[in-house]
Amino acid sequence: MADVRPFRGVRYSSSSLSSVLCPPYDVIGLELAKELRRRRSNAIFLELPRGEPPAKYVRAAALWRRWTADGTLSRDPQPAFYAVEERYRLNNSKMRVRRGILSALGATPKASRAIIPHERTLAKPKVDRLQMLDAVGVNTSPIFGVFSDPSGAARRAIAAGMRGRPDAAGRSHAKVSYRLWVIDEPRLIDAIRRALARRSILIADGHHRYAVSRDHYAKTKGPGADAVLAYLVPDEDAGLVVLPTHRIAKISLLKRAGQLVFLRKTRGLGELEKLVGQSKNPYAFGLIENGFYFGEPEPNGCKSGLAVEWLSAQLLAGVKPDEMSYTPDAALAVKTAKALGGAAVLVKPFGVAQVRRAAQAVGLLPQKSTFFYPKIATGLVFRPLDDS
Repeated sequence: MADVRPFRGVRYSSSSLSSVLCPPYDVIGLELAKELRRRRSNAIFLELPRGEPPAKYVRAAALWRRWTADGTLSRDPQPAFYAVEERYRLNNSKMRVRRGILSALGATPKASRAIIPHERTLAKPKVDRLQMLDAVGVNTSPIFGVFSDPSGAARRAIAAGMRGRPDAAGRSHAKVSYRLWVIDEPRLIDAIRRALARRSILIADGHHRYAVSRDHYAKTKGPGADAVLAYLVPDEDAGLVVLPTHRIAKISLLKRAGQLVFLRKTRGLGELEKLVGQSKNPYAFGLIENGFYFGEPEPNGCKSGLAVEWLSAQLLAGVKPDEMSYTPDAALAVKTAKALGGAAVLVKPFGVAQVRRAAQAVGLLPQKSTFFYPKIATGLVFRPLDDS
């Protein structure tokens, strides 16, 4: 059973969020970091402090103490869920709306039985986040999870908590508009907990942070260490979008690809994207290197139904991590690969249900298998480990 609970969040005292939000630590590039750090109270100073270990963790902890003492941040008086509405456009399409809740999600061995991870983790990011958690004692950014809500009970309870004026609102650097409501009414809290109690939670984003929370609990057994800040969205929400994460290699892949599968040359990116998207072969992919190529490989033992499994096991086997990068933007993948003198690999699109089936069929998939869009912002609500 999923352990999903309300908590006493710490929020910015101002109801305007536009100058304080930032993305999760692992998607903040150097230029964006420079831009966000011009905003005096931006959450980046807690999420991604400047400097090297251990000084940067000490700096973040000192800033947390200062902001909670001077009123920049304040703690809510009683445990609550936090309803979040995001409005955004994808590739200049129509406006989409995604709704979910911020909660405390259990991270004990028992609670983790209801959690389904789908991506492998790396040691280096986990070391960084564990040292941050040890120093600051705060979940600064939420992991992102999705759950099945076939009866609509969770969606109705969340919608009921969104009535009236929001408690905070603003717009992120990525042009996502946010509205946030504090849900502290016992009736609605109980309704949300009942709706999620028998559900499993698929981790959409934040595998490293969830693994770190489990490790931190095992190490400390401290107050509040038995949970992690989580943003949870129903599978059925109309605004829930998962994008394929295309691969960019700094090295040539064309010869190897030709040895593995018949490559059909196409006229350009648009035609290639169409072929990959419409193919009935779940492992279909596109390759861009001195031309545009389409391939439909045999499974060769792959059972996930997602192209990233075959690509990792076959085409990209042996490619070093520092020779790879990732983006959900196909045009950017092509441009970057060309600049690097390497190759771009287009991944076939898929849905949330396919990710669930893949995780159940094969367990953990390669890193950066999915990109749930948009990333949930950091700075909406913070969760101190002593959240009671």
